[in-house]
Parts: sequence; C-alpha cells; structure tokens
Amino acid sequence: MFSRYLTKLMLLLCTVATTLTVSAQINTDRMMIVGRNALYFEDYVLSIQYFNQVVNAKPYMYEPYFYRAVAKLSLEDYIGAEEDCNKSIERNPFVVDCYQIRGLSLIYQGKYDKAIADYYKGLSMDPENKTLRHNLVLCLMHEDNMEGARAAVDTLLVYSPRYTPAMAMMSEICFELGDTALSTEWIVKANEIDKFDASLRNSKAMHFARLEKYEQAEEDSEKAIYIDPNNSGYYINRAMIRYYRNNLRGALSDYDAALQLDPVSLIGHYNRGILRAQIGDDNNAILDFDFVIEHEPDNMLAIFNRGLLREATGNLLGAESDLTAVLAEYPQFIQGYQLRASVRERLGDYKGADQDNLVVLRDQNRRFNALNNGTSSSPDEQEEDSKTRKESDKNVKNYRKLVVADDIENGTGFSSDYRGKVQNRNIDVQYLSLFHISYFYTAGMIDRTHYYSADVENLDRNGDFLSSLYINTDDVPLTEAQIELLFKDIERLTRNMQQDSDLVNSLLGRAMDYSLLQDYVLAESDCSRAIEMNDTLWAPYFFRAFILYKMQQLQLSDEDNNNQLNVANGLSYQQIINDLTEVIKLTPEMEYAYYNRGTIYAIVNDYQAAVMDFTKAIELNDKMAEAYYNRALVYVFQNRIDEAVKDLSRAGELGLYQAYNIIKRFSYTD
Repeated sequence: MFSRYLTKLMLLLCTVATTLTVSAQINTDRMMIVGRNALYFEDYVLSIQYFNQVVNAKPYMYEPYFYRAVAKLSLEDYIGAEEDCNKSIERNPFVVDCYQIRGLSLIYQGKYDKAIADYYKGLSMDPENKTLRHNLVLCLMHEDNMEGARAAVDTLLVYSPRYTPAMAMMSEICFELGDTALSTEWIVKANEIDKFDASLRNSKAMHFARLEKYEQAEEDSEKAIYIDPNNSGYYINRAMIRYYRNNLRGALSDYDAALQLDPVSLIGHYNRGILRAQIGDDNNAILDFDFVIEHEPDNMLAIFNRGLLREATGNLLGAESDLTAVLAEYPQFIQGYQLRASVRERLGDYKGADQDNLVVLRDQNRRFNALNNGTSSSPDEQEEDSKTRKESDKNVKNYRKLVVADDIENGTGFSSDYRGKVQNRNIDVQYLSLFHISYFYTAGMIDRTHYYSADVENLDRNGDFLSSLYINTDDVPLTEAQIELLFKDIERLTRNMQQDSDLVNSLLGRAMDYSLLQDYVLAESDCSRAIEMNDTLWAPYFFRAFILYKMQQLQLSDEDNNNQLNVANGLSYQQIINDLTEVIKLTPEMEYAYYNRGTIYAIVNDYQAAVMDFTKAIELNDKMAEAYYNRALVYVFQNRIDEAVKDLSRAGELGLYQAYNIIKRFSYTD
C-alpha cells in the first residue's frame, strides 16, 4: 500500500513540481531543496517523500540517502537510517557527516563497537570535529574503556577548551577511575563556565549525591529545577536526594511533580511506589506498581513489590500470583519462597506451603555448610552496597532500592548537529515565530488559546481552500494522509486555473498548499501572481510575508547552501516588512500583522519600531501572549528588565509557560 502511495505521489510531483506543462522527469535539485526545507522544519515524513523522488530518479547520488537517513534517525528508525548511510557511503566515502549519522544509528541499536569505528573514520578526515569526538568519548565510556575515554576527552578539550559537556564527561571518567577529587574539580569548573545550563547543574547534583554530600546535592538539584522547571528527570533526582536526607514528604512531592510533567515515567511510578509503601500508603503504592507492570509486564521487581503489598492488604490470591511469576524467573530467590509459603498457608494450601518451606530449609542447610567449610555465598546472591540501582539492574534482591536512569552520559547526551534542523544551526531563534494561516494546528495551541480573526474568517468563507483556516504560530508536521491531500488539492487548483476560473483565489489556495509542503519558491510565485492581478487584497501580502520569512530562516541556517533562496532575487527582511505594511494599510485593525512586523523589526534590531508594533498588537488584542513575550525580549535587549519581567509574567498568565523560565533567569543568583 505504501509503495502504491509513493508511486501516486511521484506521478503527481512530476505533474505540478516546476511548471504547469507535462514533464517526464522531475527536477531533482528542487526536490532536494524542498526536502531539506522540510527536514529543517522537522517535518520528517514529508522530507522522506521528497528524498524518495530523488532516489528513484538518480539512485547514484549520495545526498538523498544521507538526508533521508537524518529524517529516519529523527523518527527513531535506526535500522533504516543505518541502511541509508551505508548507501550514501558506498556512493561517496569521504563525507564525514555520513559517519556521524551512521554512528548515532548504531549507538541507538547498541552497536557501540561499530559506532566507535565510524567515529575514528570520521575523525581521520576531520580531526577537529567536536560532535564526533563527543560521541566517541561516550561510546568508549559505555564500553568501560575509561582510559581510552580519558585520552579522547583530553583531545576534545585541546580543540574546544571551554566545551562544558566535555568537562562533565571528564568528571564522570575521573569518578569511575577513582579520582573523586579531580572529578569534583571538573564538574565544578563546568558549572562555573555555564551557570545557566540545567543539565550541568543536575550532573553536579548527582555527583555530590554519589559522594553522599546530600546537602550540596540538593542545593544544586534545586538550581537545576530553577533553571529548567519542566524537566521531570530533575524532580526524580531531587526526590532521591531528599529520600536520603529522610525528607520523605519532599521526595513524594517531587515524584508527584515529575509525574505531572511526564505521566508515563516508569522510574517515577516505581520510586513513588517504593516510598508510598514505606509510609504505609499501600493501596496507592499498588496503583503505582500496577502502572509499571502494565507498561513492562516482565518487570519482576515491580511484580514482587506488588506481591508484598497485596499480601499486606489481604489480596492473597493476587500475592500468590505475583510471587509465582517472580519465582519462575528467579528460582533461587529464597525470600520469595518464604513469603509465598506464608501466603499459601493463609490460603489453606498447606501442601504448597510445605513445598516452599522445604526449599527454604534446604537453602539454610546449604548456607550453614558453606559457612562451616569457609566458603561464601555466590555473587549473584549478594545485594550490592549501593543505595540505588540502575534500570538495567535486574537483581531481584535490590527490589527495595530506588531506581536511577541508565545514564552514562551524566547529562551530556549523545550529540548530533543533524538531528532536526539539519542545515546548521548556528542561529538560535529567540523570538516566537510569526503568525500564519494554516489548515492545521496542534492541540496544545488550541487548548491554550484559539485565536480568531474576522479577516481570516471572511477569507475562509470566500476563498478556494482545502479546509477550514486557522491562524497560529505553530509549525505542524504533516502526516502521510495530509501530504497526499495537499498534492491532490494542488492538482485540483491547477486544473481550475487552466479552466480560467477564479484565478486569484486558486493561486492563494495553491500557495497555501505549496507552503505547507515546504515548497516556498512556488508558494512565493503564486502569491506574487495573485498580487499582480489584484493588489487590493491583504491575504496575498500576508501569505507572502510569512513565506519570505521561512525562506530567510533557511538562508540564515545555511549560508553556504546553494538553495532556493538564490532564486528569490535579493531577498531581505525589508521585503517582509514592506508586505506586512501593505497588510496593515489594507486591514488596519489586524493585530497579527502588527505582531509579525514587530517580530521582523526585532530580528533586525530596530527595537523602537518593534515595541511600537507589539504595543499596537496588544492594544488590539490584550490576550495575545506572543506579543507580550516578544516585546519582553526586546525590553531585555534594551536593558528594561522591569518592563520585560512584567510582560513575561503576563505571557505566562496567558499560557506561554516558557516565559516563567526566562523570568527565573533574571532572578537567578548563584
């Protein structure tokens, strides 16, 4: 079915991609450009469709395989990403980025040795590549080659002496090598360089927790949460620290907060279940373990804990079932037999209880004989001394311990320049995006606020569009079904124009479709044609301004990319401002035009004009959270902090919760 869809899509692309004339071949350069556009804006499904066209037309090119691998990696199709990297390398073995992406796909498959080989190969061609060295270090750490990892991180710090993730990794390596003093120095140094990196604060907190310096650990953990209050893992870590400070109430509060942010966190539910059981809240503890078992039916430690609680609450049949499941997996777990014997006796199953007690008695005799003979218990029978266990630790004797994530990266994480926004990524967009008109929206945006415009409603009523129009700031990734609908609509509108129907409306509808498919050149062309035919309509100017903005983003993301922006004849932000000014002339009460123009003014550092436009937008709509937020950032650059905080507070009230994080940064003290 999927192959049939691709065939239909390819035929349709051939029909409408570049001209209205029938062509037997696709323009592969354009397909690559638009595919990279979709990749940059994280519309991975769409990007794959475009790269498929290029692969089918020119299978000897390495680029489409590489970029398709990036998209597949972002969609967690690691096997597919590896296969595409293989094909790309077969066609051109000298592209360093191919080894980087293949290395990541191998890592996520657990093939660390092969990833290491790829990173060494890439570094032989580009020895200063920070990303390759970063991931190489983590792979070596994962393979317990700490000396090799230390040498690799030393080299990384030679090339990038202020690269704080490398310092965090060095701290971890030194700790594993037993040099806790040097480990402390490195993690402290990293935090001194970047005081506002929440992951570094968290790493420092966990470092001191391992040293059992819990007061310092909690202080750093609080600062991590202060900087990034939306990371559930930080609350889970602080909960563990509070637990060891005997602050059970605080620990439970943190688990509650973590699960509000991430309701499916299995570590959160497991650990909260442990704590609830300790304070006698057995029924709620059972609910937590139920959740874990529902998602991990083979989690024997959760099943055993539930069995204990079921026995305590009188659910003897449930307890016996849980204990039997655990003993089938761990037949040497004597404590399980002891408990099941008690449960069976209470159920009246005296024969079963006797059988379990016999297993226990034999074990006691074996231990007695071993003690008399001067031998010790086997290692797998011994409980580790550590206060916590890793997710991967399946030793059932550790069932009482809190769980920590298997995170050898210690907060640094495997790195990729290419995950998501592929074209380079030097620019950090601080301002919220422009408002634009679309058929699609995210549920979160609508839940926060559903923006309304009478102008958009009239456009929707009188235009020739695929479906209802919404105005928002969201970029919504397309599904395969949506992609197919858009291409069919382009075909419909193209036929309409050939039949000389309402040309302007058809052009606007097609421009919308092209824009959503990330084909900005054709979208801009249709808008310009619509303006030539009727320059009294606001919509073509509004559409075109947004399209030019997206094209400008692409240009800034990759200055060296010979892409569609060169076709745009000297594109600049001034063109966008001019179009929005025309919108304001034609619809002077449209707050979204003022907001958009204000954002462009802010981007080009015309702060006075930006503030005026944001203020006007707020006058027209005092519930536009985005206007408050962007105006606040302008105030920051003007060092008008009090006014900035006031605007950020209002933006937060209106549902832009990231505004609170910015506020905290202003009030943060070390």
